[in-house]
Amino acid sequence: MLKKFIFTAVAAGAFALAGCASDSTSGSSASAEGGADVFGTKIYLRGEMNDWNAQSKYLITKVSDGLYVVQNVDLKVDWAPYKFKFADSAWTAGTNFGYKEQPGVFEWGGDPIVLNPKSVFEEVKVTPPADGLYDFYFDVRDPENPSTYVKEAGK
Repeated sequence: MLKKFIFTAVAAGAFALAGCASDSTSGSSASAEGGADVFGTKIYLRGEMNDWNAQSKYLITKVSDGLYVVQNVDLKVDWAPYKFKFADSAWTAGTNFGYKEQPGVFEWGGDPIVLNPKSVFEEVKVTPPADGLYDFYFDVRDPENPSTYVKEAGK
């Protein structure tokens, strides 16, 4: 009986995830939670700063067409480097953004890191210059080359 229950639960979970999977890359809109939908789904900053969870505090918000941000993320130098990605709540291929090319390390004041929307284990790394609050940007103005960068909050 337990085997049948486990099999049924796994099958139902797989079916549900398959139904949610999408490679859509069109449009964005505001969500009811005050965040933004990108590629038809809510996108979160997920990483070591939030135990990789999709939490409403880390839901991206729209800055301008194709540019999104998660503001005021508290980082500590002693805990760095921080690994992170942008992804939906289910880690769906097409909305699971990690680095496209190695090493995937954001250098402070350097170029943005180009992202792969179908990443699996390619986490971007960042080391803050000091303890403080930081803004994580998600840039999809060029949908073929989405990217990310980090700035000190409010700058």
